[in-house]
Formats: sequence, structure tokens, C-alpha cells
Amino acid sequence: MKISEISPDTHFVQMNLSEVISQLGEDDAKHILSSFSCPLNLDVENFLKSKAIEFSKRGFSKTHLVYWMTDDGNEKELVGYYTIASKFITIQRSVINYREARKLREHGIFDSKLNEYTVAAPLIAQLGKNFHNGNNTLISGKDLLQMAIDKIKMVQNEVGGRFVYLECEEEQKLIDFYESNNFKLFGKRKLDLDETDIKGKYLLQYFTIL
Repeated sequence: MKISEISPDTHFVQMNLSEVISQLGEDDAKHILSSFSCPLNLDVENFLKSKAIEFSKRGFSKTHLVYWMTDDGNEKELVGYYTIASKFITIQRSVINYREARKLREHGIFDSKLNEYTVAAPLIAQLGKNFHNGNNTLISGKDLLQMAIDKIKMVQNEVGGRFVYLECEEEQKLIDFYESNNFKLFGKRKLDLDETDIKGKYLLQYFTIL
């Protein structure tokens, strides 16, 4: 028996949720999302099940479903998703180095009175693996994050821009993960009233230059 017959070659397929809704209809899209489970982060799970479709329809953000698939197409599993939104960020000059300040000056606006930069930066609003039936073992967090970054690079290659940012809970595992992937802390944001599935009172804000 060949190794490929025991463990067939696989690859990842990404699907824009808006296209899934357009092709299959909203009811079938909801059924697909209902299988997603992320017990480590209920905010990630609840967003996909309760808000992602509406946000995609209204253009607030765009969600991309990530599937693990065998090359022969016989097996397909939803392994995770990421959501991207168009945003602006404000970064204090005191928290960045000269190189970062130069890049921000090139792409953003500097307020000398407040000593801060404002720049357009896509937000990786959600990022999570699907723990249903152990599907989380089929993809790494690093691979999922890289897919989101690559998608943003594709867009910025057409419209311009060099920055991306994200927010996370103040948990050491998350801090280590994002900092090991070249994200830098630049601030904190107090939780909105409807962000009830997040631990603590604020989120850490990270950015990186692409």
C-alpha cells in the first residue's frame, strides 16, 4: 500500500462567505456555519454563527471560510475562518521606532499636537480554528493567520497600503503567538457593551508592516 493511500495529499481552499451565500442561499450557509465550534474563544464562535452573514451582506466585514480538502476532492472539512474589515488606527509616536514612524508618515497623517499617526489599516477582526470533530488539528494557527495576511496583501497590491492590525485578549498564549508572528503592541481598546464573550475589560491592539 502506498503512503498516499493511507494519508492522501491535501490542500486548503478558501471561500468568501458572501459567495457561499450567493451560490447556496442563506439557509444553507447558516447550516454550514452551525458546525463551527471554538470552546477556547466563544466570541470567535458566536460571531461566525450570529453576525458573520449579516456583516458580510451589509459590507461591514468579509468572512473567509477555510477548508481542508484532499486533492481528489473526496474529503472536505471546515477547519477555520478569518474575518477582515476596513479600518483606521491611531498610533502614538512614543511606542514605535524610527523605521515604523517613517512608514507611518509615508502612508498616514501625523498630528504634531497629539504626537500620533493615523493610518488606514485592515483589521483581522476574527481568526479561529474549528474544534468540531478535531478539525483544529488539520491546520495551524500560523497557517490561518498567514492566509489572512496574504489576502490583505492581495488587496493592498491593488489599492495601496502597508499595515494590518488585530486585537486580542490579554492572554500570554495569544501575546506570544502574535508577537512571534511579527506583530507589535501599540495600544489597548476598552470593550464595547455588546462584547460580552470576551474576558477582561479591554483588548490589546497589535500592528505589523507588510
